[in-house]
Amino acid sequence: MKLNLGTFKVTDVVLGRGTSYADGVLRIDEQETRDLVTQDGNLAAVQVHIVKPGEPKRIIHVLDVIEPRTKLDSGLDVFPGFLSAPVTAGRGTTYRLSGVAVVESAELPWDAGGLLIPREGIIDMMGPGRYYSPFHETINVVLRFELARGKSDLEYDASVRMAGVKVSKYLANTVRGLTPDAMEVFSTESRRSDLPNIVYIHQYQSQGTYAHTYCYGKHMYENLPTVINPNEMIDGALVSGNYAYACFKTPTYLHCNNPVMLELYKGHGTRHNFAGVIIARGHNYTFDEKLRSAQYAAKLAKELDAQGAVITWEGGGNAVIEAMQTVRACEELGIKTAIIAYEMGGPEGDGLALLDSVEEADAIVSAGSIEKRIALPPLAPVGGSELRLARELGGIRVDASDSLEFDVSHEMYCGANQTGFGLVTAEDY
Repeated sequence: MKLNLGTFKVTDVVLGRGTSYADGVLRIDEQETRDLVTQDGNLAAVQVHIVKPGEPKRIIHVLDVIEPRTKLDSGLDVFPGFLSAPVTAGRGTTYRLSGVAVVESAELPWDAGGLLIPREGIIDMMGPGRYYSPFHETINVVLRFELARGKSDLEYDASVRMAGVKVSKYLANTVRGLTPDAMEVFSTESRRSDLPNIVYIHQYQSQGTYAHTYCYGKHMYENLPTVINPNEMIDGALVSGNYAYACFKTPTYLHCNNPVMLELYKGHGTRHNFAGVIIARGHNYTFDEKLRSAQYAAKLAKELDAQGAVITWEGGGNAVIEAMQTVRACEELGIKTAIIAYEMGGPEGDGLALLDSVEEADAIVSAGSIEKRIALPPLAPVGGSELRLARELGGIRVDASDSLEFDVSHEMYCGANQTGFGLVTAEDY
């Protein structure tokens, strides 16, 4: 499987008449964008905001983030299963707009309660909060959705997700027929027998409405671990619908631009053979289900003749158990492992670092602690005027433009992301 990926660098985004791309500038027709989204009766309206690096702004109610992409091949499409039939992705030619991201923002209902409610997500574009989300470095096209009244959670969930992928392709379509700034070819077909085979075990969260990950348009709630070609991920086979905790989230942008996957690609054929990606669900509800997933993922890694595995996971403490059991299962089969993990540790760093661990987990890269206090300066909010916090206490509204203090970083979008995307880490001396 070979994928040609063309990159167009976006240096500025402006609102204007007609949607087009020229000399690094992406022009967006706000009315055309609104018309594209509000064809869906579940969304009453959408506002389009352009938020740029260094601006004194705070994006709130962040759900998913998507990089604009489009395919040039007849019969193929990006985000298959949503924008097209679920035809296998990862081949042909795909164009992407780099330096720009489509950000979905909405106050989805809290009525269902429980752990899977869509919690607050914040991206600060300047100040100390910017270090918690690398999306402060992208030009963000923020789609602020107003929901139609009287619809179900399932309808809102599906409509917001579809709107995001539609707009992403709509923006990327501006470069069809143009020559990209760079063209890369992705393929794992050629291997060297003198190099070790390395797999990437990519653990996603898929638990229910507002906390699902989708593969070819279908959520993966009860799936066993599955082998997927990394090219399929680059082409949008995985789409996020998980809004449970912003700090742990793996947005669609990162499923396509997963840093671990891209780094393994860089070393393919020189330092190692990139033997493939295994996607596996975290957050199973019983230990037997967790053990089944871990054992099956390790078995697949062995079937791929892997000598090493990099393991990451989405989500909080529950998902750590699957990851650690996967480490153990791989090591028992002779597969050396390395993991990327967020930490807890308390405000002073002397508390429990992880909710679970195994002796075999002896190669760990820290994605930083979620339990360090954060003080954020006043910034102009985009996506609403008030933060929505503490559902377990009945819900608290806070002025989003004020200075803010948090004891933990749950609200900071991708603040503890475990794919290597973040800017926060910790070291042990």
